[in-house]
Order: sequence, then C-alpha cells, then structure tokens
Amino acid sequence: MIMAMGMTIGLMLINILCLVFFIIVLVKLFKNEGALKGILGLFCSIYTFIWGWMKHKQLGMTKIMATWSILTVLGIVMVPVMGVSSAIMIPQYMQQIAGGEEIKFSKVGQPDQKKKFNRSRKNTKSKNKALSKKSIQPSQNRQKDWSRKALALWQGGKYKDPNKAINYWNHAISSEKNKAAAYSNRGLAYHELKQYRMAIKDFSRAIKLDPGYATAYNNRGNAHYELNEFQQALADYNQCLKIKPEYAKAHLNRGLAHYQMNKNGQACKDFQQSCDNGDCDGLKWAMKNGICN
Repeated sequence: MIMAMGMTIGLMLINILCLVFFIIVLVKLFKNEGALKGILGLFCSIYTFIWGWMKHKQLGMTKIMATWSILTVLGIVMVPVMGVSSAIMIPQYMQQIAGGEEIKFSKVGQPDQKKKFNRSRKNTKSKNKALSKKSIQPSQNRQKDWSRKALALWQGGKYKDPNKAINYWNHAISSEKNKAAAYSNRGLAYHELKQYRMAIKDFSRAIKLDPGYATAYNNRGNAHYELNEFQQALADYNQCLKIKPEYAKAHLNRGLAHYQMNKNGQACKDFQQSCDNGDCDGLKWAMKNGICN
C-alpha cells in the first residue's frame, strides 16, 4: 500500500513538471509563431511538443525538451505499473478492512482458532472428569482405556496426531459408555484434519445422545463456519448459548458468524458479551479494525 501511494505521488509530480515544461514551450510558441499556432498548441499539447523539438536548437530548449520527454516516458510507463500494483494491493487492502491476517475471521485468523480450540480444551477437561469417575471403578480392560490415550494426544489446543486420535476414539466409541463425549472429541480430530463434514456428523451424533451437550453445538457451529455455512453455524451457536448462556467462546463464535453475515451491530454485541464473560479476543480485534467502537 505504501509503494502504491509513493507511485501515485511520483506520478503527480511528473504530471506537474510536464505541465510546467508545456507552459514554457507554449509561451515560446506564441511568441515565435503567433496567436493562431499558439492557440493550436494550447489545445493540442502534442503539436506543442513536436514544435518544441523542431525548434529546440534554434531557441535553446534542448535541455527543456529532453527533460520533458524523459518525464513523459516515465509517466506513460508508470500508469500500467500502477494498475498492476493496485490489482495486487487491493486484496491486501480489503483484507485489512476485513480484519487483518486471514480474517475470514473468515479464514478466521488468530481469534477464531483460539476460540475453537480453547472451547475444545474445556471439552476435554469435562471428559477428563468423566474419565476420572470411571477410573475409580475397577476395570477389566484398563489397558484399553482408549479415551485416555486419545486425550493424551491433545497438546497445545490441538491433537498432536489427529489420525491416531481418530483411531483411538473409534475404539472408545465401541467400548466406552460415554459415547457422546467420544463422538464429540472424534469430531474435533476430524476438524483438525479439515474434514468438516465428518466432524459435523460426529457432533450431531453427540448431540443426539446428549441434547444438552452445549460444547457439541458450539463445535458443530465451528465446522459449519469453516464451510461458510454461517446460517447453520449461527443456529448452533444460538442453541449452545440457550443451554450455556455464559459460554464466552460461543458468544465470540456467534459474533464471527454475525460479522460474516454483515451484521456488525450484532457481532459487536456478541464480542462484548464474550468479553464480559472473560474472553476479549474478538472485541479487541473488532475495535482494532474499526468494526466496533
């Protein structure tokens, strides 16, 4: 963007200098050729330019004409260069308007990824509680505690090896009682692999088994969001927040969906609610990019 602005200023200066040289030569044209040819030169700058070169030695205008010619060539060359530069810079400029790096929020940049997988972290903690209760009871297949193996792969807000996690959750689904959690967590692994349709199927299975599973609604909304299915994502976030009204990350996600649907007013309300409940990432991003005041 800075380069484009610099080229624009440069072109303006070239045009001003060319105008100055045109006026100098035009004055000489009036003086040496009379009013008729002077008026012709006034309305036809090419005639003035050609006449200047024809008389440059006689009138001592060689440097003036040479400089005017160089500036004219530079101006002609810069116009298409600026056009290409603008074509390259426009998407970057629009991206800045949309919110900086990869803002699909859309590709949803940093806030979106934190949002989704922070949520998931909470999910895994809740699963851990369930597993802890289960582990108190004797188990004949302790070595096949597939859920624990899968959860051990969850590091830094994502699965270290999502394919292996899917394999472990497959075993967990066939052997564990807490299948809703297993389906939801397997959905997170599919999400990590960008297999969003498979993720949606697993989150839907989890919801069918446990209709009050707020995080599964949130996670399914995230998968719809990645597929640009913002209306479906919004419906899931709404349902999630009916079950868990103070779910900060779900407010953030719903704000992103509203933003993608050009409902900035609603988005700002959601970002504010998210911040009120402890997650201010979305509000900071929106204020930084002039979306919210």
